[in-house]
Amino acid sequence: MMDIKIYQINLSRDDDRVAFLGLSQLDKFQGSSEVNSEIYDKVFEGAVEVDTLEGVYQMFNCDCPEDFQGHSLSVSDVVEIVNGENAGFYFCDSIGFQPVKFEPEQTQKLDTRTMHVVLVEPGKAARVAEIDGSLEGMQKTVSGYIQAVYPFEETVCLVCNEEGKLQGLPLNRALRDEDNRIYDIVAGNFFVCDCSTENFKSLSEEQLKRYTEKYKRPERFVQIDDQILAIPMPVKSDKERER
Repeated sequence: MMDIKIYQINLSRDDDRVAFLGLSQLDKFQGSSEVNSEIYDKVFEGAVEVDTLEGVYQMFNCDCPEDFQGHSLSVSDVVEIVNGENAGFYFCDSIGFQPVKFEPEQTQKLDTRTMHVVLVEPGKAARVAEIDGSLEGMQKTVSGYIQAVYPFEETVCLVCNEEGKLQGLPLNRALRDEDNRIYDIVAGNFFVCDCSTENFKSLSEEQLKRYTEKYKRPERFVQIDDQILAIPMPVKSDKERER
């Protein structure tokens, strides 16, 4: 058994976009190879029934404690072993863990309402976002009452505005059946999150990447006879959209 603390990068403070990057890439993106403690939140503190860092990694990917509010343990996370001969801070790297200098007093405590999701907006490429996971925060994200849709085989859902079409919100992305036929179109903003428990949660690192890619290209819709077609649109940069 070990007493540990886990720190994860808060995406809203990650100006250099180093979340999920290995130690060897830090210098390229932030101009320093040192871990920037200021962009981290403490997401867990307590005793765990494992005695190695590899055991911690497996636990926080496969059997997370109920009071753990972060995403699955991933590259760029920092684990602190609080006591014992191996006490110290360890960076979860692309392969294994690396001891690092870390200043926990510069971190912040995670607002447990926040979630890391894939946010999909009409006419824009999907992106990873940190949102307020309270009911009011989710309603603000989709501009109305929320509705959960379950078009995926895994325990992940799509949360949208249940009155998006009635409100005349812009059409966003198509929903397709197992034969890739369109059966509905989501209007307005939506986000993809974990729904494996009674409360919505953050996606894992792998899911964040996969669903960002899935909804990368905006779609335009046309009707030909009685058939609706979704036409992928090129992804434009922010500067191009401003022109």
